[in-house]
Amino acid sequence: MMPGRTWNRVLLLALFVMFSLNTWLVRILVTVSDSDGSGDSDSKSLVKQRDTLLDTVHVLQAKCKGDFFNVDQQQVNSPTNEKAENTDVCLQQVHVDSKDGIILGHQRNTKGFLTIGIPTVKREKKLYIQETLNSLIEHSTSQDRKDVVIVVFAADFNNDYNNHIKDLVESNFKEYVNEGFIQVVKAPESFYPPLENLKQNFGDELERVIWRSKQVVDYAYLFSYSIDVAQYYIQLEDDVIATPNYVQSIREYIDLNQNEQWVCLEFSELGFIGKLFRSSMLQRLSQFVMFFFEEQPIDYLFKYFNLLHAQQKSFLRAPSIFQHIGTISSLRDKEQVAQDRFFETKRRAHGDSNNPPARVFSNMTPFSMYLPNLAYSNQPGYFWGKAPISAGDYLLIAFNQPVRLKRVLVDTGSDAHPQDILQAGVLEVSRKILPSSPTKGTPVCTDYEKLGKFTEKGQIDVDDLEKTLGYDVVCLRITMIRSQVQWLVVQEIAVWTAW
Repeated sequence: MMPGRTWNRVLLLALFVMFSLNTWLVRILVTVSDSDGSGDSDSKSLVKQRDTLLDTVHVLQAKCKGDFFNVDQQQVNSPTNEKAENTDVCLQQVHVDSKDGIILGHQRNTKGFLTIGIPTVKREKKLYIQETLNSLIEHSTSQDRKDVVIVVFAADFNNDYNNHIKDLVESNFKEYVNEGFIQVVKAPESFYPPLENLKQNFGDELERVIWRSKQVVDYAYLFSYSIDVAQYYIQLEDDVIATPNYVQSIREYIDLNQNEQWVCLEFSELGFIGKLFRSSMLQRLSQFVMFFFEEQPIDYLFKYFNLLHAQQKSFLRAPSIFQHIGTISSLRDKEQVAQDRFFETKRRAHGDSNNPPARVFSNMTPFSMYLPNLAYSNQPGYFWGKAPISAGDYLLIAFNQPVRLKRVLVDTGSDAHPQDILQAGVLEVSRKILPSSPTKGTPVCTDYEKLGKFTEKGQIDVDDLEKTLGYDVVCLRITMIRSQVQWLVVQEIAVWTAW
């Protein structure tokens, strides 16, 4: 592990090089865009990017007084050297005493799997935090809660509000506080830098600049507090809800990307909601955002942090597992309705179907985490297969035990994606799995019998199967009989058994 000061020098030197290179690349892209007459919106976006990068380099140069990158380590460590004094701002550490910060609850003795950080400040006319906590509790299991800690940060400068949050959590969630699942923390005022004479970047009014600058510092405190709480840290706001089994979904997405070079995994497309980091990165992240707290919003800063650590693409899980529900902002007189497009709440429409236990497979490529099992399970979401889709592609349901079917219904397409239907396909069943089938892979079923053909609307509904089939089946298969260039949504597979 590099000493703090050495890390800081490497961090800032890397920042300088990275932003300089990006500035050069953006200049080239802008030149190309302007010269070939392509879209104005793309050019404006690139120009904005270029200006932001240039501004960041200027911040580095100004704060480090232009000589930081030429200071040797001996000069940096010298308490009397004038150049060392000039670099103090570049070398400051963000330190939090976690024991002094906690005002409700207790710290667990062992490091858990996940910390959920939630800052909360006063909003005019509305309080969402109780709904957020209820959702996180309702959609987690007792086992989840043994390995997860919710850190509620009472972050208002008004102590009356902070005390109200403490009392609210204590009175409504005492059981979970006692378990160590919920903590409430508060930062000393000395943690905050002066929020005066701030730069009014992006044409923002001063009130908004103060609001977003304080917000960045709030996050920095949460990062530093949470370093040793759990293995991973995820950021939420005090006005979100979660989908069922969100902890398991996080585990699965981490496992899915274990061989990828990632700094941040995203579980919501909105702002800084649902952004997950390894806790080992939190000290660096805290220091990074504190350095630029008045320059840019957190939504921009975390992306630069990812780039600095060589994450070249975003890792966004879809369906999202968190949804923003707030409309009243903590910024005075601001109302905002921001909804995550990939948050799914719709469950099976045919709740009377019993869908016996089964494994679901497909050779079609799913979009993100819109996996085949979502079409069959009662979890929110559906299967979303990416084009091209070829004749012979399939979605297979292998029942854990042979079942006698009564009715099968398959619905493709959705309200949001009405064109993503199965354009030509058949529904088939099999009573036999070959003994040579792999135990973990896709089973090989034989002697399929066709139950019917999908309609032009991408639907099929076959009934009275207990009379027409007369035998138990082990496999149910949807097979494409013609290629299509359109993506495929399998909204629901509903199965009724005879007994």
